[in-house]
Amino acid sequence: MAKKDIYKFTIQFSSGDPQHQQVAEILNQQGRRKAQFLVNTVLHYIHCSETPDIPQQPPVNTDAIEAIVRRIMEEYSENPTPKDVGQAPEKKTVKSEEIAFDDAAELLGEDGMAAIKNTMASFRR
Repeated sequence: MAKKDIYKFTIQFSSGDPQHQQVAEILNQQGRRKAQFLVNTVLHYIHCSETPDIPQQPPVNTDAIEAIVRRIMEEYSENPTPKDVGQAPEKKTVKSEEIAFDDAAELLGEDGMAAIKNTMASFRR
């Protein structure tokens, strides 16, 4: 299907690409003279023998990233360490005889002690 108007274009730049952002800013500064600016730029680029190659960032290789993430996940699942897992050090079991309840009552206050007594009474029923 042929274009209706071969001299009319619609273009959208990628907001995530810094080079696209830079060009969009430059074009927006041109106001209503964007077409003339683009004509001058393209013709200069084509005909200027001193035009340097513009470095392009290579596209993101999602397959390579996925392979790296899978390898890391496999290594992690085979050898998790407490540091990596974020595990707390092993907790020591304390016997009730070792707990100083006088201190606990003072820390919990009357409301805290009443809540504990009510909970214990509920378990006894």
